[in-house]
Amino acid sequence: MTKLKGLLFLLLGALLVDFAVENALPSPVFKLIKFDLGKLPMFAIVYGSLAIGFLGGWLGHVLKAKRQKRAAALAVEKPESSQAPQE
Repeated sequence: MTKLKGLLFLLLGALLVDFAVENALPSPVFKLIKFDLGKLPMFAIVYGSLAIGFLGGWLGHVLKAKRQKRAAALAVEKPESSQAPQE
C-alpha cells in the first residue's frame, strides 16, 4: 500500500511541476482595489488559491470539531439537569 501511495504522490508532484512549468509566463498585472501587486505567474495564483481554500476548509473543520467537543463535555457534566425531576 505504501508503494502505491508513493507512486501516486510522485505522479501528483510531476503533474504539479508540469503545470508550473507550462504556466510560468507572467500573467497580466495582478490588481487589488486599484493597487498594482505586480506580475505573478499563473501557477502561483492557482497554487495560492488552492492553499487558501485548503486552509479555510481545515480551519472550519477544526473550529467545528472544537465546538462539538465542548458541547459533548457540557452534556456529560450536566446530565441530571436535562432529566425530569423524580418523586
